[in-house]
Parts: sequence; C-alpha cells; structure tokens
Amino acid sequence: MYPLFILILLFFAGVQGFAQNTGGSANGELVLKAFQTCFPDKTGEVVFTDSDWTINAGGKTFYWAGGRLLPQAEKSNTDSWDPQFFYVIPQKVATPESYPPEYIEALRARASSEQRLERKDSNKAFQAVLYGGLERGEIENKLERINFLGKRVTVHRSITGALARVEAEIRKWDGGSAFIASLGSIDGYSWRPIAGTQRMSYHSWGLALDIQPSRLGGKTIYWLWEQGRNRDWMLVPLEKRWNPPDEVIAAFEREGFIWGGKWPVYDNMHFEYRPELHEYSRLMATRPAAAESAASAGRDLHHIYPDTLREGGSRK
Repeated sequence: MYPLFILILLFFAGVQGFAQNTGGSANGELVLKAFQTCFPDKTGEVVFTDSDWTINAGGKTFYWAGGRLLPQAEKSNTDSWDPQFFYVIPQKVATPESYPPEYIEALRARASSEQRLERKDSNKAFQAVLYGGLERGEIENKLERINFLGKRVTVHRSITGALARVEAEIRKWDGGSAFIASLGSIDGYSWRPIAGTQRMSYHSWGLALDIQPSRLGGKTIYWLWEQGRNRDWMLVPLEKRWNPPDEVIAAFEREGFIWGGKWPVYDNMHFEYRPELHEYSRLMATRPAAAESAASAGRDLHHIYPDTLREGGSRK
C-alpha cells in the first residue's frame, strides 16, 4: 500500500496533470529566480551559498530554508515558521468527481478547525522588502482607494497598474459590461489573520481581491461557507460553483494574479497578486527534471496542494 501522499501525487500527476508543490517540495532555485525576474527593482543576485539557495533583497540575504525565505539571522530557526506558498499553477480546474477516497478524507481532515489552528505563520521579512513593511501602519501608508469594475476598492499601490489593465481587458470583452453589472461587491485590503488560523491573509497586504456577484443563483463560492452545511464540500461539482467567466480569469492571470477557484480547497471569489508563481510555473515547464524532483519531494498534504485553508474575504 502506497503512503497517502504518494497516492495523492499519483492522482494529480496521472489523472489531472495537476502537480503542485508548496514550501519545501518546491524548487528553491527556480522560486528565487522567479522573484528576481518579477521584482528586479527589489531583489538582486540568486546564489548557492552555505548549502542553500539565497537571494539578496533590501540589502539583506534571504535563505530558501525549505520554502521559508528566512533572513540570515533566522536561517537555522526553521521550526518557528511554516513554509510559504509556492506551487505550479494548473491549467485546468481539477474535477472533484474523480477524487480518490484517500484524497477526499485527507482534504476533510486538513480542513478541520483543529488542523487549521495548528499551522504556524510564515516569516514575512522577505515580503516586507517587496511591499514596504510588516506593520499595519506601514502597509496602510502604501494603500490606494481606486475605482475597479464599478466599485471602490482599497489595494496596495503597487498593483493599481495591473488592475487597470485587468479592467481594460474585461471592458474590451463582449461580455464585460454584463459581468460588471452582475457584481455585488469587491473587497480588497483588510488587516486580519485568516479566520480560524494563526496566519495573516494576503488581504492584509492589499494584494488580494474578493469579487462576489449580486446573486449566487444557488451555487457555492467558498469552501468554508459550504463546509458549514455540507461535509462533502470538496465534492461540489464544478458546474454548481459560481465561477467568474474564463475571460475574466485570463485577464487577471495575464497580470500576475492567481485565482482561488483552481485550488482543491476552493475560493472562487478570490484573486491574489502572485506574479512569481506564474514565472515559477513557466520555469518549471522548461525544466522537466525539476518538476519531477519537486513532485517526488512531497511529504504530506501541505506540500501537494495550495494552502487555501488560509484565505477568505473580509466578511469571512
């Protein structure tokens, strides 16, 4: 009998083509090179030193440290921090009807309140260099209130240009006006930990948006809301989940955002600015050996699907 993580890896690699990896199972060299490419004004050289991959940022050296991105003073303190969130972005949404029983039970356990509370936060010193601080006041000095798809939204000023281009693409699309008219709310910045966890949400950086329609039409949109009434929340068919149109998803992805609807623990309203994941996915596609190595390094459920137990909108 294969261990659980091997069964899940085989399922995603063989059935869905959905190989993903987080933290220690990701390829550290390629993740750091992805950051270097996406943030050339904030990062410097990527080198292998002290038996680990490192990157210079803000005049400091950060160590890969199994996906934790730790400054030099913390590089040996890996037990204090959980790995950060790095994975290969899937082309398609996994089909829940084909989930094996072992995977369903693993998702159910991973989504329990007990396991969610057990998770530590990740070290945010590297993100502080990229986005201008760690404290609430520092981040709030970096925010802007903008008009986006007919709503007023507060976001980090570094993503306002990307959002303007997303909106332009949506408005050029034939169905754009109808989509915009269907929206009920868009939530951006919200300083808070993720509900039921010790981890800070990407909404706290002003780097995530939750886009909700005026009416769900009986469809589900977010795993945690569905979990309260349905223990088989992970098996809700794709056609019974609210999805933004493909054209909207593509517009966001072209500008460096990831969509939470591609996560097995789904958050279909959620878009998050992570350009390094798109670049990492591109680099992994050019390095088959690296992708195979990353997949084989998976140790548990945390390392083989995105950590979507951590996100949620401002009303979650």
